[in-house]
Amino acid sequence: MFKKKKELPPYQLYDIIPSQQTMYLMVKYSFHKQLVQIPTSFTISKDVDFELLQKAFDIELQRNDSLRNKFVTVDKKIMQYFVPEISYQVPVKYFSSKEEQEAFFNADAQKPVLFLKDETYRIYFFKTEGVGCGIYTNFSHMVVDAMGIVGVYFDLLRVYRALSQGKEMPAPLDSYEEYVKEELARISDKKKMAKHEKWYKEYFLKGGEPYYAAVHGPAFLEAYRKKKKNPNLRVPAAYNPIYDKCETIVKHINPDDAKKIFEYCLEKKIAPESIFQLGLRTHCSSINSRINDVFMMTICSKRATKKEKNMSGCLAQPLQIRTIIPEDYTFAQALNEMVSVRTALYRHATYPYITARDLSRDIYDYNLIQGPACMMYSWIPLPVNLMADLPFTVDFKTYNLGRYFTPLYTITVPDTTDMGINMYYMYRVKLSTPEHIEALHENTVKVILAGIDNPEMTIGELLNSIS
Repeated sequence: MFKKKKELPPYQLYDIIPSQQTMYLMVKYSFHKQLVQIPTSFTISKDVDFELLQKAFDIELQRNDSLRNKFVTVDKKIMQYFVPEISYQVPVKYFSSKEEQEAFFNADAQKPVLFLKDETYRIYFFKTEGVGCGIYTNFSHMVVDAMGIVGVYFDLLRVYRALSQGKEMPAPLDSYEEYVKEELARISDKKKMAKHEKWYKEYFLKGGEPYYAAVHGPAFLEAYRKKKKNPNLRVPAAYNPIYDKCETIVKHINPDDAKKIFEYCLEKKIAPESIFQLGLRTHCSSINSRINDVFMMTICSKRATKKEKNMSGCLAQPLQIRTIIPEDYTFAQALNEMVSVRTALYRHATYPYITARDLSRDIYDYNLIQGPACMMYSWIPLPVNLMADLPFTVDFKTYNLGRYFTPLYTITVPDTTDMGINMYYMYRVKLSTPEHIEALHENTVKVILAGIDNPEMTIGELLNSIS
C-alpha cells in the first residue's frame, strides 16, 4: 500500500529564519532533544485572580502572533506558519511550599517541548503558600527567545491590569509574522550577504586560528592533543552531543556591587554585558596560561528598532566574540576593545550564525563537534527600575535544561527582588566541576569591581590579582 501523503496546513508557509535555524540545529544533533526550550517563572508577592488572568491570556493569544506560530516538516524541511486563532486553557497549580514548586518546575524544565508535534509551549499559573502567585512557561526556542518571553510576561500583565481596572486595552505587540517576512527578504539580498561574508572572512583570519580557553582549564585540550598526536592543536572536540548533561549553579551579586556596576556602565554609556564578558574572559585567560586570545559566543537579541523591541518571537542568534587583549592594556582600554568587537559584530548581525560558523569551520578545517567558544553568554535586561516602585516584589527565574550544546551557558539577569544581579551557570558536567564555576564567578566579579575602582589597572595586574 502507498503511504498517505501528509496533508499540509491551509495557511501560508514560510521558511524558518536564521534565528530559528540556529535553534533547530541545536536539537537536530542532540541525542536527548531537550535543548530548544526556555523554562522560566515570573512570581509576584500578591494574590492573582486566575480566572481573570486566563481571560487576559485569551486576549494575549489574539494580539501576540508568536503564540500562534506552528511548524511542519515538508519534504524533510522545517517550515512554519501562523494560525489565526488558538485556544489554551492554562492549568493552575497550588503548592504548599517553595520547595514543592521548584521541584515541579525543575522536572518540567527538562521535558522536551515537542514543537514538531504541535506543542510550542507549556504554561502553568501557580500559587505557592507563603510566596505568592505567578506564571511558569516552558517555551520552544523556535517561537520565542528570552526577550520574547519577557515581552509575553509584560504584555500579559498589561492586559490583566486593563481588565482588572476596567480600562482600555494597551497597544498590542508588533507582528512577528511580518518580521519573518522581512527577515527572509533581508537574507535573500545576495549583494548585502556578500559584504557580510567578506567582513566575516577578514574577522576570522585576522588573528590566525583561535584558541579554546576553557572555563575548566587546558586539561581537556591537552588530552585531545595527545589523542590526535598533535601538540599544536588549539581547538578540541568539546561539543559532543552524547555528553551534554548539564547542571546549573546560581550565584548572586549583592545590590551594592550591582549598583556600582550599573552606574559605571551608565556613566561610560556601555551595555552591562560588555563588562561581564570582560570579567569572564579575564578569568578564562588566567587559567589557560594567561593567553590573550579568548573566544566566546553571546546571544544578540537583534532588537535594535522600536518595532523589534515591541515584539515577541524568536529574533536572537549567537555572535562569535573573539577578543585578543594584551596584558599592558588598561581595564578601560580592554573594555573599549570588547565594546568595539561587539559593535562590529552587531553591524553584521543580519548574517546568519550558521553560515558564519560554517565559514570559520571551512577556514580552519574543524569537524562537526570542534569549536573554539568557551561558553555561550546571555544578558536579560529586566526593567528593574520600573519594578522598584511596585507595591509587591517580582521574582524572575530560569531553570536548568538538563542538556546543552556548549561547555557552559552563562545567563546574567538583574534580580528584581533586591536589585542585585543573578548569574546562572549551566555547565556540562563532563567538562567542568562546581569548583570551576565557583572560581569563574568569584574572579569575574573581582575583576569587574577592581576595574571599576581603578580603570587604569592593566589586564596584567588584574590577572596577577586572581592567579
